[in-house]
Amino acid sequence: MKRIFGSALVISATLGAGPAFSKDKITMWFWGASPAYQQALDEALTKPFNASQDQYELVIEYRTSVDNDVRTSVMAGQGPDLVYTSGPSDVTPLAKAGKLAPMEDYAKKYGWSERLLRPVLDTCQQIGHLYCLPPSVMADGMYYNQAVLAENGWDVPKNKDDLEKIMKAAQEKGMYASVTGNSGWQPINENYASIFLNQIVGPKYIYELLTGKEDWSSPEMNAAIKELDRWYKAGYLGGKDYFSLNFDSSIALLQQKRSPFFFAPSFSYQWAVNYFKDDSADDLGFAAFPNMNSSQPYPIYSIGSAFTYSINANSQVKDGAAMVLDMMMSKKFATDIAKVWPGYWSIPLNDFPNDPTATGITKSYYDAMADITAAVKQGHFGYKIVAFFPPATKDVFIQDLESVWLSKETPEEMLEKAGKAFEKESRRGLVPQVTAPTF
Repeated sequence: MKRIFGSALVISATLGAGPAFSKDKITMWFWGASPAYQQALDEALTKPFNASQDQYELVIEYRTSVDNDVRTSVMAGQGPDLVYTSGPSDVTPLAKAGKLAPMEDYAKKYGWSERLLRPVLDTCQQIGHLYCLPPSVMADGMYYNQAVLAENGWDVPKNKDDLEKIMKAAQEKGMYASVTGNSGWQPINENYASIFLNQIVGPKYIYELLTGKEDWSSPEMNAAIKELDRWYKAGYLGGKDYFSLNFDSSIALLQQKRSPFFFAPSFSYQWAVNYFKDDSADDLGFAAFPNMNSSQPYPIYSIGSAFTYSINANSQVKDGAAMVLDMMMSKKFATDIAKVWPGYWSIPLNDFPNDPTATGITKSYYDAMADITAAVKQGHFGYKIVAFFPPATKDVFIQDLESVWLSKETPEEMLEKAGKAFEKESRRGLVPQVTAPTF
């Protein structure tokens, strides 16, 4: 009798509440972020999205091998609804193979073209369509420890000569000239190739390269790679520890006053929060890389995107996936995620928000984003290799650059390889759309 009565109550309650519908799942893969960062993304994106409507449920899966998993599954016609890649150049092969859904209709619907910085969004304009969104504008620059500079009477350098004087003085004091390294992630090499190309040959020249109007093996290009090689051999890039340091250990050394500088993209704030705190919370500064060519304006930021998201061509919930992307591209998400995870999710908004309550590292991050956004809007930007160079060309500036540093290859040989790779990829239509600088 009790069982029948209990069942009747359940039936009555269910009928009274109306029919129950399950939500359609939207799957999204991401790299194996720490538990704290997973929780931050859950609070800033997953929960708000799922609570915002009753049709879709966003489910994020964290994978340490996300890059390989994406390539394998998506090329096989499977994989998640929202497709992660480690930069726009990794989108190109998937788009070329027809595995990603064009998104220009969604861009028009949600106003992404008006909301986002055009030079960053253009990295996703490939093979005639918009195939991704860049949830993170990153800009190469110079982190510095303000306490180290003050204690040694050094000013923040704005040109090459002043920078080298400080680095040499730091070495004489037993410090690193700068801290950086590629341990565990060889593509770190690209950051320094990007800096030197944009600083020495200049963004206008790189624009001409990417539109097929300039020579990859020119004297100007050779000069840039030779100067970068000189820097590496002078120990200016982490010294003998370049291959054993990574960004996390480099930030730790910077906080410990073992170096005045750390040359890296702006997304590195995500590591700084673990070290620059308490008494050192206000010590970290970020500035554009010092001018290496007096014929160019200062500042110039070489920009790109740390990662991208696309919509799987085989997804059954494309509209829902676009809704998730639209929430990512919002001021609210940008500020919510920055409270715990500054730097990585730097949404390329034309009107980047500010949080007046921010302190320490987060305040430094907002200051940096204000400077970067202003420079890009003025046309004072360059081109990060990982974002604007097609895949095989990009790899030359990662793998062969290392061979140059180790004296296994000459700059001339490296640039000849780059030119041949670009020519092949250009013929195949693998070069993304490029916005010209306006200075």
